[in-house]
Amino acid sequence: MIVSEQWLRDWVSTDLSAQQIADRLTLAGLEVDGIQSLPGTVEHVVVGQVQSVTKHPDADRLNLTTVNIGSEELAIVCGASNVREGLLVPVALVGASLPNGLTIKKAKVRGVESNGMLCSAAELGLEAESDGLLELDEDAQIGQRVDEYLSLNDALIDIDLTPNRGDCLSIKGVARELRVLAGGSYHPLDVEPKTAELKEKVKVSVLEPERCPSYLARVIKNIDASASTPVWMQERLRRSGLRCKSPIVDITNYVMLELGQPMHAFDLNKVKDEIIVRTAKSGESIVLLDGSTAKLDEQTLVIADKTNPIAIAGVMGGSESAIDDATSDIILEAAHFTKSSAAGTARRYGLHTDSSHRYERGVDPLLPHEAMDRATELVLEICGGEAATVSACEEPTLLANRKQVAVRFERLEKLLGMSLERQEVADILGRVSEQVEAVKDGWLVTAPSYRFDIEYEADLIEEIARVKGYDNIPTTIPRIAPTSRVASEQSVAINRVRLSLVPRGYFQAITYSFVDPRDLSLFSVETPAKVSNPLAENLSVMRTTLLPGLVKTAQFNLNRQKERIRLFEVGATYHLSDSGFTEKQTLGGLVTGPLNPIQWGLDHTRKVDFYDLKADVEALLQLTGSSNSVTYKVLEHLALHPGQSAEIVSDNTGDTIGYIGRLHPQLQQKLDFPNPVYVFELTLKTAMAAQVPAFSGIYKFPESKRDLSVVVADDVVVADLLEVVRDAVGSQLVDVTLFDVYTGQGVESKKQSLSLKLSLRDPARTLTDEESEQAVKLALGALEQKFDAKLR
Repeated sequence: MIVSEQWLRDWVSTDLSAQQIADRLTLAGLEVDGIQSLPGTVEHVVVGQVQSVTKHPDADRLNLTTVNIGSEELAIVCGASNVREGLLVPVALVGASLPNGLTIKKAKVRGVESNGMLCSAAELGLEAESDGLLELDEDAQIGQRVDEYLSLNDALIDIDLTPNRGDCLSIKGVARELRVLAGGSYHPLDVEPKTAELKEKVKVSVLEPERCPSYLARVIKNIDASASTPVWMQERLRRSGLRCKSPIVDITNYVMLELGQPMHAFDLNKVKDEIIVRTAKSGESIVLLDGSTAKLDEQTLVIADKTNPIAIAGVMGGSESAIDDATSDIILEAAHFTKSSAAGTARRYGLHTDSSHRYERGVDPLLPHEAMDRATELVLEICGGEAATVSACEEPTLLANRKQVAVRFERLEKLLGMSLERQEVADILGRVSEQVEAVKDGWLVTAPSYRFDIEYEADLIEEIARVKGYDNIPTTIPRIAPTSRVASEQSVAINRVRLSLVPRGYFQAITYSFVDPRDLSLFSVETPAKVSNPLAENLSVMRTTLLPGLVKTAQFNLNRQKERIRLFEVGATYHLSDSGFTEKQTLGGLVTGPLNPIQWGLDHTRKVDFYDLKADVEALLQLTGSSNSVTYKVLEHLALHPGQSAEIVSDNTGDTIGYIGRLHPQLQQKLDFPNPVYVFELTLKTAMAAQVPAFSGIYKFPESKRDLSVVVADDVVVADLLEVVRDAVGSQLVDVTLFDVYTGQGVESKKQSLSLKLSLRDPARTLTDEESEQAVKLALGALEQKFDAKLR
């Protein structure tokens, strides 16, 4: 938002300079990006009137002009296409130094003497480029200084507003804010409602009052199509960053900048019968003012006539109902579209307009009437015409929703950490809102209709802090009573998890909890919780898995020549439930690329594989003291390789605590990863549940170890095979471990040889060889029966 200092001072009286205004706004949260000063005093540039125009004898594109500057008439050569008799223009006299660096001297142009120069807006430093001379209005006095007439002693303050302060997207709003921050007198517009001269009214129907609680329309007929925008308005629009187009469009833009209310004008003769505010119908489309065609969806709020949409509500009008040079009758529109209705509409159609920018941040719902009166006043003043009565369709119950917020004096001093005078606080609150009631323990404040950001006590306490000045709040060290937590042996601290992964070459990633639904659909079939007010369409749902963020982080690093990538993240995932959604703390990891970093003593050509990642996961589980109490089972997962993925199940509880696997090759190719990518996810609460240490006496009798090699089908899952052995041998089996897998010569096709080591022990005596062999036979028998195993 670019604010003209002079225009701002028309609304609020303050002794602050432009730089002091900028500093005060910045310190209060309305950051000023910069201040641009206009030329200020420009000597020897006056208002002149062209008396005569003749062609240059030796140049087709040049004209010889005689210009009256009051004290004399000057002969000046001019090449501008819009020069003509009677035109009032800025004249730079000999000796003038223009803001663009040009110094005017008496010169001969193609043999004809020229005693000055007729100026464009660019030559006066008002625009970067200009097509012709700057045409002045009839109120300009011949011989008057141009810097005084155009008020060139001005500064342009560029304010970068946060989304919650849409009320400051106007001169009125910034002036109101400056009065709150720095005091001074406030000068609002005094616009009298226009008495209707015409009986004709346009019919208005609002079918979506929740999205458009107020819609005003007024017919103005017989406007002067030849009228031009006055220079004072052109200058204010130009200094605010808007180009002039036509008087009616300029007036609606001017009212938007002045008051903050977006407006639009339709050609009355192009609108069929009535105006209807409704949602778009399936298959409807509209050609917009920028020439593009928008295919409308059924969620889009539109302004329509009896047959077709004529505007996307709060975004842009249609070309078929647009005013042009022949327009003589118009419909002025001023409406209130709610923030929830406007949010995302412009983005869906790839548009961003001044109107949508304001509606998305919130426009005062009580502003349309003032804006309509102001726009009507300007149209009649500049273009003439006759106005009809305003057609209004409003839902008062939806417009009068103003919150009352209580502020406790004791709470205020506690949060700010400083002593305040009650009268000073009351004065500040009185500048924030006109409705402040003193109560026993503080004040009851009715939030102004334009302050959507005031809902709670903390909001008003922040207002007091802003006005008081953040730099005036004392810096104190908080008093924190020392506390100690009872160390729990039932879970592993997150810091120990980090300290386990970092030495293994991992880097911690921190990614957004809200993600793009299209990205999430690649990794999860679970329906995600939607964000009610997303920052953007690609951040519109809550993640159900950490994989989208980890994969994007890996891609980011890969695109910057980081081939060896090892990442982990500790964060929440969100899952729909009957009560809304539940939050689950999750640990995720991703590895890809070489196993080892480049080093002369290491093999850096071998790529990381499934078992490398499994070793990392088992190292994590070992922190719990129960790493041998999990089973890896075959897993079918949307994003994972069907032959290289497994769910991790706790043997103690039977719960799934996570999964591990390789990204599906098709997904790997789609995401442009040159090497296989391996990932894991663990639910922290169950995966990091520690086994509480318990005393166990020293065994008096030794273990007996036996090896068992069997041939089974190559699709047998080892975890299932080990479970069968445990059940068959019983309590004498201390442990069973797979120590070799062999396929090839000597083993049939589609078969595999598995070698198991059985550790046996009896707590009451030493096992005999016969008893140990009997345990091996029990294991073999069970494997033969279950898996058709053959002893090798």
